[in-house]
This record gives sequence, structure tokens and C-alpha cells, in this order.
Amino acid sequence: MTAPDSARSPLTSILAFIRARKLLVATLASILALGLSWLVHLPTGYSGHAHPSQALSSDFSSGFSVAWEMTSKDLGVTAPVVASTRVGEVLVVLATAEGRSSNEEQAFSGTLIGIDPSGSTPTVLWRHEFTSDIRTLFTWDDSIIAGSETIRASDGVVTTTWDSPLPAAASDLRNLDSPRVLSATLPSWSDVASFIPITWPVVVICTPIDDAQEADRNEEASCTGWHKDGTQAWNYAVTRNADRHRVQPTSITTANSHLIIGQYDDNYPYLDSFLSLIDGSVTDLGVAFSGRLSIDTIYATSEIYATSDGWLVNGMDYAQLEEGDIAVLNPDGSLRETMALTTNSLSWRTLITTTCTDTDGHAVLPTAEQALTALRTGHGWTPMCYEVDGGRPDSSIYAINGRNFLAADEDGTPTYTEYEQGAFLSADGSLILGIQSIESDKKNSTEEEAPALYYSQSGVTIASLSQVGARSARPFYDDLLVATPVPQRNIFLRYLGGYPHPDTVLMGITPKRAG
Repeated sequence: MTAPDSARSPLTSILAFIRARKLLVATLASILALGLSWLVHLPTGYSGHAHPSQALSSDFSSGFSVAWEMTSKDLGVTAPVVASTRVGEVLVVLATAEGRSSNEEQAFSGTLIGIDPSGSTPTVLWRHEFTSDIRTLFTWDDSIIAGSETIRASDGVVTTTWDSPLPAAASDLRNLDSPRVLSATLPSWSDVASFIPITWPVVVICTPIDDAQEADRNEEASCTGWHKDGTQAWNYAVTRNADRHRVQPTSITTANSHLIIGQYDDNYPYLDSFLSLIDGSVTDLGVAFSGRLSIDTIYATSEIYATSDGWLVNGMDYAQLEEGDIAVLNPDGSLRETMALTTNSLSWRTLITTTCTDTDGHAVLPTAEQALTALRTGHGWTPMCYEVDGGRPDSSIYAINGRNFLAADEDGTPTYTEYEQGAFLSADGSLILGIQSIESDKKNSTEEEAPALYYSQSGVTIASLSQVGARSARPFYDDLLVATPVPQRNIFLRYLGGYPHPDTVLMGITPKRAG
């Protein structure tokens, strides 16, 4: 038995109306959810205390939040951002449309932008266009050297124009096959361009022996020290000794403005003498030593260690001092004292691969006495010290304050782990931002797609930069990371609460706020 059509018609209409209402409510709910998600994920603005630091604030234990985003339009350029650095209180950004060329010495042009990130949103202070023969830019105290110009970071004013620009390459001079800037910090091969810090009183430029007569700056000298204003400080002639080994300055850490001059046997360096960066004077090693002293830092076999007030020479391994196990030298290489270590809680190799930092994350060289105390006791010279497994670019950080990093493997078993060089620690050592490798066995290692934040003791992940759309980041303030966005972005993900905007070229990341 069926209902007549006249009775069924109103029922059908009512059901259709109810379905339409449900669809409308569902649609409005979806729109509301999208809008709420979008509002929740809007940049929060920066409201920190603007303390410049390379150490992370422990407030990052709450996770990441996007404080601001900047587009090329905000920067006033059309080219992509390829590098950034901090110079004093200013964030300096390099924008260039030219990618890395097979011809690394081909001139390229770009724009430097100075930014003040201390406000709720960053402020562009200045822009400066330049053309350079090199893709390495240098930072020096309060300035940037781009091509033949020294540019003050606070206002973008060109303070000096060099007669000829710095060489196209920066290296440790292990292979001196072309004019180079002597530097312990090396540019990455994968970067379009990069900033290299000059931390010495002068910049040292060297040319090969065979090319010395073609040097741009001085035809008689193979190594020259130059002041920031482009004036010459001193000359040093690269020579060969009786064994035909090249004798030249090295990039090992300086001790009170003195460099080591090394002799290179098949690109392997040994100590020869000491060079003053102030006046270019040279002094010989002030202690009798049998054998040759390695100064290799790549594989951590150096038998000499730079301190803030001199050098330590190790006689415990490959060669022997005439007296004692350790020689303490003054910065110019003259002998201060020799001694025997009756107790040795820290190996020499661990000492030379340990970096201790201050509360702002800056490396601190020990005094000779502090280094000797570290060898005796096994304790560092600041409350925060970390250890690396060598001086190679692919070396990893494996311990903090003598404790190896641990993390759970796939089975949940705590095992040793490491973090790639370039990781950042919090001032108290509780957090580490980097790429973690689980080494339960050599065949099984995992890597985050972007650096992540971990509890350093347990290796537990707090948050990944990829969650806020960032590919890499480094501290500018202790509570502000300047980040590079991921390259592939979707506009629809933006309205689903994702980051970043497709036009974003720079991001500021702060600790996630409660609620």
C-alpha cells in the first residue's frame, strides 16, 4: 500500500529542505574552519627582547611559531634571496637572480639589503646594488666586503673602494693553485653565494709561487696582509725549503694575532714557524723537537693547539720533546715552559676537537692554563662544551659536556646518535636544532627532511622546521630564527593553515606561544 502522491509531495519537499539545510550548515562549518585555521596560523609578530645570540632560548621547547614573512616585494627586489647573515645588529640579505655557474669566476650582480628585525615586523634599512667577480662576500667587524667595496652594515654606506677586489676563492690554502683569501671558514659548493667572516686584524691574500709574478697587488710577495680600508699591512714571500716543500701561512686558529706558517708535504701540513698578523714578522719554533709537528686539523691529528695566550705542543704521540710531554709557547712561538702531565683525563684528540661556548653560543678559546686543566680533569673551560669527530666538513657533533647524545632507534632502544655540523644548542644545553642521524648500525640512519628541534639528552623530537614551511634556519636573536622557506609551496595549503606564502623569501620564527 503506498501513500497517495498528494501526501508524498509535502514529505519529499520537507526532506529536500532538511538535506539542503544540512549541506548549507556543513558548508558554512567548513568555511568557518578554514577561516579559523587561517586566522590561527597568521604570523604572530616578533615581541622578544632582541638579544643577539647564536644560542637558542629554552623557550623554544614549546615549539615553533611564524613571527613574520617577507616577500621579494617587501625587500624591494625581484631576485630571489640566496644568502643572509648578521652583521652587528643588522640582518644583511643577498638577493641575486644569477644561479651558480660552471664558471665560478664569472662576474655576477646582486643587491644587498639591510634589515632591522627587532620590531614586530622587520624594517628594511637600506639597499645596495653591486657587481662582483666573486660569489663569496666577506663580513668584517661592522662591514661587508662585496667585490671592491667595503659597505657599512648599519646604513649601507660605501666607506672604502679597493683598488682591486679580493680573489675569487677563499680556502685554507691546502691547494694553492690560484689567488685565494686565507680562511678557516670555507664557502659551500652548493650555495649560489655565501658570506665568510674575517676574524683577524687583517685579511690575508696569497698567490701561488708560479703565479707570484702575476699577482694583482704586489709582484714581489706571495702573501699579503690588508687592512679593512684596503691599505697594505705587510708582505710575506711564499718559498720552498731544501726538501722542496711549500712554506706558507696556514688557516689554523690564531693565538693572539699570530698564525702558524706550515710546510706542505704533498698537501699535508707541518709546523715551520710563526707569523705576526700585525706586522708580518716571523719567528721560529722556540723548543727542540724530534720529528715533524703535524698541524692538520681536517683529520684531528694536529700536535699543536691554539689558546688565547699562546700554543700547546703535544709530545705524547709521534715525536718527543727533550723535556716533558707538553710545551707551552708564547704567541710568537718562543718557549714559555715544558711540563709532564702526571694525570690525563682527557685525550689530546678530544681536546683539539672540543669547542666551548659562552652564553651567547660564541666559541671561546681557553688560556693555556685552562687547556692544561681540561687535559688533567676532563672538564671544559666554560659550562657549555661540545665535541666533534674531526675537522672535516661532514664531521658531526657527538657529545655535549662529555655525554654522548642518545636517541631511540626504530625498536625504541636508546642508542648513540650524532648531529650534523651547523647544529645550534640552547644556552643551557637542553635543546639542539639540527639534523640527527640514528646510528644503531651503519646501514640504518634516518634524517629529517629539514633540521628539527630535539631534547639533547633524550633525542626526542620537539618540532621540525618543516612544520612551519622552513628548509633551514639560524638564530639571529636567542628567541628569533631567520629561516629560508621550503622551495615548493602550494597556495591552497596556505589557506588550509600551512606555511609559507608562495611569494615568501624570508621567515622569522619564534617560540610557540601558550594557547
